[in-house]
Amino acid sequence: MSSNGVEVTSADIARITGVRPTAVSNWRRRHEDFPQPVGGTERSPRFDLGEVEAWLRREGKTPEIQPAQRLWQALGSVGDVMPLDDALNMAGTLLLHLHEHPGTTVPSTASGCSRLIQAADRSLALARGARAGVTALLAHSPEREFGPRQIQLLRATADAADADGPAAAFEELCTRYLSGGPRSGFNPTPPALASLMITLAGPAHGTLLDPACGSGTIMLAAADAGFTRLHGQEQNPSFAKLAALRLAFRAAVSGGPTVVYDVHAEDFLRHPAYPRRASAVVGNPPFADRAWGYEDLADSPLWEYGVPPRGESELAWAQQALAHALPGAPVVLLMPPAVAVRPSGRRIRAALVRRGALRAVISLPPGFAAHYALPLQIWVLRRPEASAPPLGERTGTDHLLVVDASEVTEPLPVVTEIWSDYHAAPESFAPRPGMARTVPLIELLHDADVTPRRHLPQAEPGRMPQEALVAARSAFEAASSALPARLPPLPLRPESSTDERPTAPTVALGDLIKSGAIVHHRPGPPSGADEAFSEPGEARYLLVRDITSGRPASGVGPAPAEPLLYPLIRAGDILLPTLAREVVARVAAGEDVGTYAGSGVHHLRVTDPEVVDPWYLAGFLSSAEGGRQAASATSTLSTRTRIDPRRVRIPLPPVDQQRAYGRAFRSITEFTTAVRAVHDLGIGLARDLTETVAADLRASMADNWLPAHR
Repeated sequence: MSSNGVEVTSADIARITGVRPTAVSNWRRRHEDFPQPVGGTERSPRFDLGEVEAWLRREGKTPEIQPAQRLWQALGSVGDVMPLDDALNMAGTLLLHLHEHPGTTVPSTASGCSRLIQAADRSLALARGARAGVTALLAHSPEREFGPRQIQLLRATADAADADGPAAAFEELCTRYLSGGPRSGFNPTPPALASLMITLAGPAHGTLLDPACGSGTIMLAAADAGFTRLHGQEQNPSFAKLAALRLAFRAAVSGGPTVVYDVHAEDFLRHPAYPRRASAVVGNPPFADRAWGYEDLADSPLWEYGVPPRGESELAWAQQALAHALPGAPVVLLMPPAVAVRPSGRRIRAALVRRGALRAVISLPPGFAAHYALPLQIWVLRRPEASAPPLGERTGTDHLLVVDASEVTEPLPVVTEIWSDYHAAPESFAPRPGMARTVPLIELLHDADVTPRRHLPQAEPGRMPQEALVAARSAFEAASSALPARLPPLPLRPESSTDERPTAPTVALGDLIKSGAIVHHRPGPPSGADEAFSEPGEARYLLVRDITSGRPASGVGPAPAEPLLYPLIRAGDILLPTLAREVVARVAAGEDVGTYAGSGVHHLRVTDPEVVDPWYLAGFLSSAEGGRQAASATSTLSTRTRIDPRRVRIPLPPVDQQRAYGRAFRSITEFTTAVRAVHDLGIGLARDLTETVAADLRASMADNWLPAHR
């Protein structure tokens, strides 16, 4: 059976068959009839899916490949003959057509496929709720060539529609595609964040405008919230069409009232597509865009609050969004934190504050929003009424709400609750120390720094109860007294070693990985940056900082979408950072088991303990010699070096000698852990004692000191 151009990698084959990638490598080495590569590179070959399927069936190694998986592979296979964005749109347009015209078959000729996609374009233009902007998108569609791979993609699309239904097949395809992270400057907005931004915009009524709609996630959230007219604008025609497709599918499967939607593919700053003002403007505009149109728009009447400097594209978006909102209408935008404090934007921020246009600034946790490691902010603005009095004469709006949720594990319910309390009674909103406060606008005008943390009162430490101090001191004393017993004895040479210096062959760790004795799960971004995740979740991650500090896993996020590539950590697995000042290899035990390796973490698993002892391997990798071999010759920032354990050559004595040395390495690790525990308990006790003394001082001086300084 021929796949007509659908190609797969070794990782794809492993995912399809439910085995480790090393098993696929073993098949290639041991079976002369395994299919030969048809593309890719020597290090990352690609194979014909049809040939692989035939071989797997002969060997009895595979279940039937599901149509959704085959469609995903077909989409990836057209990447070198057409942009993937356009391929996704072509598949999505056909799925919408199949939803409207079930039973349609895919022709076998290029001319027939061309006519089919033209008919599918008409289905999108005439979809329920679609307006002229969607029709205009089709003029931006690139000329299509229908070679074998495109035809196979259309056939795989039809098969997935038959198996799962067109709507479900499209949703699965979009989910997998959008979870791949930023593409060509586009960062998808997580659905939960989109829903929060719509909530901050207030009750749904009238028209919502998303000026940088990307794939349409915010517009979908607005439709779910009750908005009945949606306008979207996106500079990239492929993303704009994807947004239109997602809205069309929602309208097609929704049983509720018709939602009218328009999506235009134009630059919102230079060529806004909607002359009317909207009831709400909500968006995730591009950040740090140096080509936003400074020269073209320098004399524009848009700049009601000041001409944005070249490096302040975000403030240009804010003003354009305000200009497209009705008087009193909300504007909710996602912003990088630098916009709140940059000196170049001070004048415009001050004008926004003075006019009462900026109503709230909310800091999110690092990495929470769309693959950014920065602690992004949500700015809630409101277009002032034309008759609004100047600052000092207004009542009820002379403050800014600041919320710092940057250290909250689950920010969505926290921010929603704070916003609900504030919205119910803005003038009587009670401050939450370290979390939320309303700041008088007059306090902001000096430097117009609207960073929430700067304006939040911190919780005042108080005197600890005597019982808690006694317990903390007892814990420190117990850990300190037990420390000498954890001190490794000298000499450290294992008992099983002889007086003679042991000799053993050296083996490259990379060769042990190739042989299958060790599995190397390469570091990657399963849910976001090393210490930040794009969405909340319940999975725990062992991060680089946890490995280097010897502390428990501290990362929290959603489970990886590819569990075969990023498996749960087992006891005895070895974890080490990809970038560090020195190599620290950690053997998983206790609370490590059941967590995931975070981004920037090498994950090694010994599959044959009769060849390599995990503690022995970790100890050698942590030594100066192991670190020297693992470190890249090119240094990076902060004197850190890139670590690649595969380059290390380790002595490989008999396994009983390895285990003896492994026990010595383990005793050193346990001693290190005990020392850290004593250190942490001691520092914590000292901090508690200091705050207790300070609280006593404040209490004793309150009656005499405070009145004299009021």
